[in-house]
Amino acid sequence: MEVKAADVGLLQSRYRLTKQRAAVLRALSGGGHLSAEGILHRVREEIPAVSLGTIYRTLEILRAIGLVQAFTHGGDAARYEAALDKHHHLLCSQCRHVLNVHAPELARIVYEVASAENFDQVDYSLTIVGRCARCATAARTVSNN
Repeated sequence: MEVKAADVGLLQSRYRLTKQRAAVLRALSGGGHLSAEGILHRVREEIPAVSLGTIYRTLEILRAIGLVQAFTHGGDAARYEAALDKHHHLLCSQCRHVLNVHAPELARIVYEVASAENFDQVDYSLTIVGRCARCATAARTVSNN
């Protein structure tokens, strides 16, 4: 995520772009889905004294204003990503790899269901759990030997 886009997002809220917030956004800018500990490791390359508590507080602020999304499934630790677009996830049940997928048609279904039950201010996310191609191939290879 560009710092300029983050700065605009923060300016529209009551927050400013601190060095910790900028470092967290930079840590997430490479894509992927990182745990708070993974983010801490990257941020400490820039700010050695930063604490895990600061990382969690920063992530919560960035999530609340829409600059960071959190992904959780089952008992797994939350993973975070810098993403402004609505998307969903494919999760490999074996290697735990997460892949972003876009399903814009899902919105229509969600809002139809919510509307039928008189829900408003609806948010949603879809996680499809299965086995990725690499793990499926590895499992076939093992079973064929």
